[in-house]
Order: sequence, then C-alpha cells, then structure tokens
Amino acid sequence: MVILVNGRFLIPGKLEGIGLYTFEILQRMTKQNPDVQFIVCIDRPSARQFEFGENVQYELISPPARHPLLFVLWFQFGIARAYRKYRADLFFSPDGFCSLRSPVKRTLLVVHDLAYLHYPDQIGLLMRWYYRFFIPLFLRKADHIITVSQATYQDIIHHFPAVKAKSSVIYNGVRVPEIQPDYPSNPENHLVPDQPYFMTLGSIHPRKNLISVLDAFRIFKDSDAAQTNLVIVGRMAWKTGEIQNRYETHPYKKNIIFTGYLPDHEMMGILKKSKALIYISLFEGFGLPIIEAMAAGVPVLTSNISSMPEIAGDAALLVDPTATKKIAENLQDLIFDESLRLQLIKKGQQRAKLFSWDEASRQIWKLIDSLS
Repeated sequence: MVILVNGRFLIPGKLEGIGLYTFEILQRMTKQNPDVQFIVCIDRPSARQFEFGENVQYELISPPARHPLLFVLWFQFGIARAYRKYRADLFFSPDGFCSLRSPVKRTLLVVHDLAYLHYPDQIGLLMRWYYRFFIPLFLRKADHIITVSQATYQDIIHHFPAVKAKSSVIYNGVRVPEIQPDYPSNPENHLVPDQPYFMTLGSIHPRKNLISVLDAFRIFKDSDAAQTNLVIVGRMAWKTGEIQNRYETHPYKKNIIFTGYLPDHEMMGILKKSKALIYISLFEGFGLPIIEAMAAGVPVLTSNISSMPEIAGDAALLVDPTATKKIAENLQDLIFDESLRLQLIKKGQQRAKLFSWDEASRQIWKLIDSLS
C-alpha cells in the first residue's frame, strides 16, 4: 500500500498545532506499519530533518503553501501530480485540505476546528474566501473525516449534516518531553526562579484571548502579595497589535515575560515550574496545552466554552473567558489555595492518562485499513 501524506506543517523549529499532530501520528504509524510506503509531501526542504523510518519518502512540492492562492496550486496541482507519480492508494491529510483533482482511491481528512465560521473577522479576506469556498468541497470529497473532539464533531455535522455518516472522533494524545534541568533558571530567559508565575501557552493571535489574560492579571496584581509573574510562551502569529499595545501600557509590564516560541524541552521546563496554566481561549478544536499541563502536574484554568470543558473534564477550573474579574479571582485561588491546587494536580494527572498518541495512531490506522 502507498499512502500519500500532507506534511506541509512539518516545520523544523516551529512544530506546533497541526505540525505536532502530523509528527506524533506519523512517528507511530510508520513504525507500526513497516510494509506500507509513506510518501510525505512537504513544501520546504528543511522538513527532511524529521526522520520517521525507511518506509518514508519525502516529496517536495513547491512553492511553499502559505497563502490561499498558493494553497490552490499546491493541493490542486502539486498533490494531484504526486498522486499520479506514486499511484497512491490513500491520501491522509492532517490539516483537512485535499486535492479535488486527484484520481486517488481514498481520502482521509482530519478537521481540528471550524474557527473560520465562528471568528471570520480574525482571518484575512482571502483566507476567509478560501475556507468558505473549499472546506465544503473537501468535506464532500473525503471518504472519512476525523475530528479531534466531540465539540468539533457536533460543529461539523451542524454546519455540514451530509457528512455525519462518514465522520468520527479520535482524540489527540499527550506526551511530556524531557526538560533541561536548569530551565527556566537560565538568566537569559529573564525569569526569576524565586518568584511564582502563571503561564500561557500557544501561538499568539486574537482567539487565544490574551487581552482578557492581561486584564485579569492586572486586577490580580492590584492585590497580589506574592510578587507573581506572567510568562507568555508562543510565537506572534497574526493580528497581535492590540495584544502588544495592551502589554506596552500594562501597569505591571515588568512582571510579564514574552518568551516567543520555545522547543518542547524548554517549554516543558517553564510549564512544570509554573503555578498554573492559564488557557482561556475563545475557541478551540481540542486545546492540547490543557492536557500537556495536566500530564506535567500543573493546575489548569481554562474556558467553559467550545471543546475545553470536554477535554478538561472536572480536572480544571472552568471560567467564562470574558469575565476578567472572575478570572482574577481564580488566579488568587491558584496561588493561595493549596488544597485546591493539590486536588487539581491529582485529577489532572489522572485525566491526562485518557489521551494517548499511540491509541490515536491505532484508531487512525483502523480507519485507513477499513478504507483500503
């Protein structure tokens, strides 16, 4: 069997979101099926740094697909050529995009969320057009659609009821990378180990709701006796102007640290030493940092909307992500209520055991096998 894989999010040094999902699933699926040939389509040569196994071959398709017009070229022409070149039996696409022109026998898509329908103003006009025009066509083309949460599944069948019979839920997994022993005490990261801190994690854009985090942190700091800091881990993604302005005018700016994107081991070093993960996003298809924090033994404060209550269960504090005063109260509890902290840590570690990349990979392969 020959499986063509959309690997365009395999970006060295920036492995996050869909890229991390692609890496974790491919790493396992290629080892579990050594007799299957995997053709991983990439859009930059550096992706070849990812080593999966002898049954994996890379196919470089240019130009890099980072613009809606280039998406059309990459998927509708480049991917279609790769289908024919390798006579692929199945196309596996972890980002939900596919070629409508290909003669491939089967197409398996992973849809993480439909954020473009809920927050259209947070993406550019061309990207909005691309999603609105092509996503319904991709879903129609797919032989099966994997969603990463019940929330996303319900969203899809609400907006596209015709695909219900060919859709299912396979949860993401979690892993806790090894950490550097001295991190984050390294002075170049501007962190003071003796002072407690909260942490946020993820690419920075409006949907991550950092405005509410910063506003709640201000309220919290007005009565903070613990000299608490806020560490924001993640790259600046898009439409970050308002966030940066709020930071520049923040009365407790000196207590706020932006680290930018960090490799897994450094990120985990900061996470494990934090008082809590603050993840009050406005919308998520899954919310992987929630489970990463729980697995690392860190309490979590997250939103009570979209997929986040589903993923967190009763192992996190849930809050309205727009209620900054309530968020600030929760921050107080996470610093000063040790009984609550220990309860959340214990529940979180048990909750994290329910999410496994090995199990996700096995379930995906069962689907592939059934489609073959």
